[in-house]
Amino acid sequence: MIDSRLFVCSGAKIADGDAVAAGRRRIELDSIGNKANVNIRFENVAKVFKQHLSPRLVDLLEIASYLFSADCATSRGREWTDDDSTEPWSRDFAFVIPVREPGFWGSAGIKSLIAEVLSFLSNDKYSFTFLPLEHDRSDQQQYLEFGELEDWPFHSPERVLMFSGGLDSLAGAVETARGGGRLALVSHRPVSTLSSRQRRLFDELRKEFPSHLIHIPVWINKSERLGQEPTQRTRSFLYSALGTVVAQSIHAGGVRFFENGIVSLNLPVADEVLRARASRTTHPVALQLLQSLYIVVTERDFAVDNPYIFKTKTDVVTTLSTNKAAHLIPYTCSCAHSMFKSKTQWHCGSCSQCIDRKFAITAAGLVAHDSDMDYVSDVFLGPRKEGPEKSMAVDYARHGIELSLRSESELATLFNAELSRAVRYEPKRSEAAEKIISMHKRHGEAVTRVLQQKIAEQAAKLVDGTMDDTSLLKLVIGKKHLEFQGQADSKGYGHSGQMKRQIGMTPAPLVESAHLSRTALEQIATSVFAKIGVPAKSHIKGKRNLGKRDTVIFAAMLKELKGVQYCEFLHNHGIRPKWSDADAGPATYPSGYRLGDPWRKKIQDEKTRARERMERCTNPELANALIANLPDEFDSVSPLLHSRNSRRASKTHNPPNTHKY
Repeated sequence: MIDSRLFVCSGAKIADGDAVAAGRRRIELDSIGNKANVNIRFENVAKVFKQHLSPRLVDLLEIASYLFSADCATSRGREWTDDDSTEPWSRDFAFVIPVREPGFWGSAGIKSLIAEVLSFLSNDKYSFTFLPLEHDRSDQQQYLEFGELEDWPFHSPERVLMFSGGLDSLAGAVETARGGGRLALVSHRPVSTLSSRQRRLFDELRKEFPSHLIHIPVWINKSERLGQEPTQRTRSFLYSALGTVVAQSIHAGGVRFFENGIVSLNLPVADEVLRARASRTTHPVALQLLQSLYIVVTERDFAVDNPYIFKTKTDVVTTLSTNKAAHLIPYTCSCAHSMFKSKTQWHCGSCSQCIDRKFAITAAGLVAHDSDMDYVSDVFLGPRKEGPEKSMAVDYARHGIELSLRSESELATLFNAELSRAVRYEPKRSEAAEKIISMHKRHGEAVTRVLQQKIAEQAAKLVDGTMDDTSLLKLVIGKKHLEFQGQADSKGYGHSGQMKRQIGMTPAPLVESAHLSRTALEQIATSVFAKIGVPAKSHIKGKRNLGKRDTVIFAAMLKELKGVQYCEFLHNHGIRPKWSDADAGPATYPSGYRLGDPWRKKIQDEKTRARERMERCTNPELANALIANLPDEFDSVSPLLHSRNSRRASKTHNPPNTHKY
């Protein structure tokens, strides 16, 4: 356990003998004055913003900034205890913070709610002492850098969008703007290198949507003398607090994150991300707790949500393509090492975020928009250091393959506790759980598909032995991803202690490169796929890409539309009849239905053939088609995928009806 800390903020006076200081290392934090070591600055704000910055909101801003600074300044332990029962990386924090509304912040309910959300996010222990601010710090205006506007160009958007400059927040902004929504974007800028890239991305976004667009960058950082801890588990508390302050000024209905569900839920991948080591920054429970806090702070209805909770990273990237914004991908940054990167290469290629980004962009077929030159190390072929770099690569591959190969019922059993927690606040828990499982199946199939593609592309390197032994592909081919499963039997993840003991194993290589012929590259790839546990039919058949016509027809059948409703659904989505060459038939499905036979019979025959095609499609294939071709129908149709077999079985006793469409 790291030594307990006492953070004394805003010039508070605490005697060394005070009980709150006993046994704690004391650290001073301040955001104003000559001894300021926490920087807070809102850029490009309208002058009216100062009028809306109430004493309670200033308190919230300072509290969140001090908490985040303490998080970033306090290193964690790196190892587990021998019995795997204690996490020595957890920390014990006490804060003494003078505030303008001590009665509000000092209430037991507020302190408990803040501690609850922070403990869930970081698994650290928190205690708070809120004192009356004795001398009002009138120079708090230094927090604000005003733009030219007296007032905001618009008010009352649905949400303030948290704009990190990554793929997910960009996709959310683009999708919102394409739908006619007004964009109020708030960005947290911890370092200047990230700031320049965010600014370039926003400039490109403004070219696409020149009107109804507000961008408010906020600088929150600390003195480097305080130390550096890269995990930053409390960042969503800071981030959402910044959004809440802006939302109050612009009269927005709340704060919105856009983050794919794989990252938000963060099912356990391996020892490195078990328990608190799994980031929970946008987990549904965290967002619900934040929402509860901000409802009390603002004293009104206030939402904190994430519309992408049921989307994979590949789904998100596909959304950019669907909304004609794939050309903005090069301006985004996904790397976890934002504070330590160079000015010319924005992605390390080694962290889990870089791996996820490259896999998703590859799966979506958009690699032309993501230059390899932007990565310090090639995600698939670059060398990896012993420790986290290697383990995160093999764990990512293992997790994806595991999700792909397991049935939906197996996943429900394996992750029962995580699923139960994730849907705790959902109004329709069973439906939400099914969507989460379907999402993870799609993610697993995307990861497996990309691995197959890359192994096939790099088969020549396997033959001549030039593939780096520590690269992601070579680690997977060498079956390293199976060592972390305990007994390498694909029946479960194993105990964390088993995983650690397996790391030192050295399996026999699957491919003896020096003895292979260059004329057998396809056979090599096929052999490798089989040996890493991927069924042969998966890589031989490849991905089924459904066109818009089939997607619309399949969606209508899943919705169980009949008669003129079925025909109008097809017509409203731009699908026209394809009669035989000899038929000079009606121009639309609704008109054909109204004319009666033989056109109704032809519509039914076409639907019967389409149903046969749909039966050959997997649920993830249908879900991918909905995302690509019918994104507006995804939320309503995707829950029907898991029940299509049971519905069909329940109707087998019905007599045939040729006009039952």
